[in-house]
Amino acid sequence: MIDLHIHTTASDGIYSLEQIIKKAEDAKLSAIAITDHDTIKSAERIPTINTSIEVIPGIELSVYDNTLGYMDLHVVGLFLDTKSPELLSTLTGLSKERDDQKKAIISKLNKLGYQITFEDAKKFAKSSMGRPHIAKALIEKYPDKFKSIPQVFDELLDAGQPGFAERTNFFSLEEAINVIHAASGKAILAHPFLFTEIRSCKYDLEKLLNDFKRLGGDGIESVYDYATNYPYYDYTSEDNERMYEILHDFAEKLNLLESGGSDYHAPGKGPEPGTFGPPDEFLMRLKTSR
Repeated sequence: MIDLHIHTTASDGIYSLEQIIKKAEDAKLSAIAITDHDTIKSAERIPTINTSIEVIPGIELSVYDNTLGYMDLHVVGLFLDTKSPELLSTLTGLSKERDDQKKAIISKLNKLGYQITFEDAKKFAKSSMGRPHIAKALIEKYPDKFKSIPQVFDELLDAGQPGFAERTNFFSLEEAINVIHAASGKAILAHPFLFTEIRSCKYDLEKLLNDFKRLGGDGIESVYDYATNYPYYDYTSEDNERMYEILHDFAEKLNLLESGGSDYHAPGKGPEPGTFGPPDEFLMRLKTSR
């Protein structure tokens, strides 16, 4: 089995690169991809690790496209050249934008009556801070009101919700695809149903996939465990299969590659490595297309 979507402590995972690789080895995986949010701090260290499995350098870029109206999308990049000057320059800018956005979100939450600080959320982040860390701070401060990260997103932090703040400098879908290509990578639209069915933004799936293809996107994450990653919404394995079949049909129709993975962050946040993933053929096709 392979797993092409995993996070480490470089973003919002709780395990280091070395610990994730050990978990993958123990699970007898043949290949994994390290895809932290807007950073390659773990991915760039992959060549220093001695391991028998294939570890692919990747990233998960956050898209805020004001022109197309996609204010919350994720694009996974696989097979990245982590020394790409364009990629490194882009990530330097994104790091500042991420912090500025999180401070704006916390300011909005304060005005709504939620008394948390940037430092309250930052303590949950071992590296770059994301909205899940803000959600954890809210759960810690208001345990009677908030029971899970998905609940916080649904009520406050999703695009269109009262605690959401847009980035001041927009990073478009086309820019995300182009910077991945500049780093010799493959651009994969992550967990499409998260943004078209689950979260409150509810973009049109067919339009989104057609826009992604038109702008040069390479593939879609058709294999994804929505049931485990988002238990708050009561999805089941049958829903996973339904979503896969829809995305697989779109992939064939639009001539897009397919990918997938656990989106593992921590125990209870994503299926454990080795328990869920796409077939090996997906990786072979991704490699052949390079």
